[in-house]
Amino acid sequence: MRISSVQLFIFPHAGGSEVSYVPIEKELLPETVASTICYAGRGRRIHEPFQQDMATMAMDCMSIVQQRRKKDMPLIFLGHSLGALIAFETMNCMRRYDMELPELVFLSGRKGPAIKEKSNRSLLSDLELLACLANMGGIPEPFLDHPDFRSFYLPIIRNDLRLNDTYCYHQQEPFDMPFVVMNGVEDENVGTEPALSWKEHTSAACYEEWLEGNHFYFSDAAAFSRTLSRYISMHFPHLHLPRFKEFI
Repeated sequence: MRISSVQLFIFPHAGGSEVSYVPIEKELLPETVASTICYAGRGRRIHEPFQQDMATMAMDCMSIVQQRRKKDMPLIFLGHSLGALIAFETMNCMRRYDMELPELVFLSGRKGPAIKEKSNRSLLSDLELLACLANMGGIPEPFLDHPDFRSFYLPIIRNDLRLNDTYCYHQQEPFDMPFVVMNGVEDENVGTEPALSWKEHTSAACYEEWLEGNHFYFSDAAAFSRTLSRYISMHFPHLHLPRFKEFI
């Protein structure tokens, strides 16, 4: 069977939504069929209650993947920051239910799951949390100063951060698909060798990429998407993806 496309599921960062990744989806080549997961409590799922823990979040994401899965296309995951952790736990959930796993995984903006983050940002006051968000970038300051935006956004980001703060890693067998660990060179949250903290979780290759920018370095959607396409092209040379050849 001739395969000419790949399917990419994107797991957003804390406070992120489908809208956050539209620029990246637009930059990807047509052969990449992208689908950004919408977590409960935002976007078109605004009327649904937030997920209360990582286990239920992973189950929910697994269900979304199962519903949208195109069986004739190789599967790829991309998770940024909290989304990297959610993608990882979704994979663990899929493995327990004997579901087809992704063949390539992009993990961005976060250290490996076994490393416990020290800060409990979900417990910060509103002013402290806003200062933290301003320091990380990714949200224009005029938005952070707007009362309506604050009242709408802070409960979402606080719940997502709580999932991160309360996450407890449980030892699992390594996966056997390649990981691509991507980060911004100005992101102080990931340390100097984030790929090492992910390498123990796969028996396959673990690549590392540093791009210009801070924690939200993917705001340069063109550079970010070119990097994704290069690895997709490298990992699926047997597929009929002629427009990817320029990235090899």
